[in-house]
This record gives sequence, C-alpha cells and structure tokens, in this order.
Amino acid sequence: MPHQSVPVAMSFTETVFWFLIGMLISMILPVAVKTLKSLRKKAGLEAKEAESPPTLTQRILTAWQQSGGNIYLGILVISLLIAVALVFILRLQFYDPVDAALAGIGWESLTNKFFSGQQA
Repeated sequence: MPHQSVPVAMSFTETVFWFLIGMLISMILPVAVKTLKSLRKKAGLEAKEAESPPTLTQRILTAWQQSGGNIYLGILVISLLIAVALVFILRLQFYDPVDAALAGIGWESLTNKFFSGQQA
C-alpha cells in the first residue's frame, strides 16, 4: 500500500502574501482597465509630437505623479495590515496560493462594499 502524503498548510507569511496579492489584484484591475481606455484615446495625439521620447525613468515618475502614487502606497500598507489582521484573527489556512489569492479578492470586495456603502 503506497504512503499518501498529507497536505501541509502554507505558513502564516505565505498565506498573508498570497492573500495580499489577491487583494491587490482586486484593486489594480479596475484601475488598469480605466488607464488602458484613457491611453487609447490619447494615442493619436501623442504620435504627432516631434520631441524625443521620454526615458523609462521619466515615464515611471510621470505615471507615479499622474496616478497619485503616494495614495497607492498608502493603500498597499493598509491592505497589508488588513491581510495580516484577517489571516491572524480568523486563523485562515490555505494549502494553495490560488486559494489564498481568491480569498483576498473576496475579502477586498467585501471590505470595499462595506466602506463604500454599496449593496450587493
């Protein structure tokens, strides 16, 4: 009779990491879609400029300023605190990173609706 291995739950740190990744995915996707839509509209105008193209660093700094990067950094820190608190208080355990990320997506959606007052 072959020996079957028992699945081992991810560590607390791994769980928090993947949970946070799920929360961030849930927050980033709508922003990315909105950004892509606005870039499509601007694409025709930017092609007409005769200036030299900006460097990668200049593009990153411009994007950081235009998107309010400091706000997103604050959101990242708060999301990390929420992820740690939820995983710790609820004693969440996952055996797969995908499960933890999906739970993070669900919790972010729930907290977003809770704080914004939306109804499901």
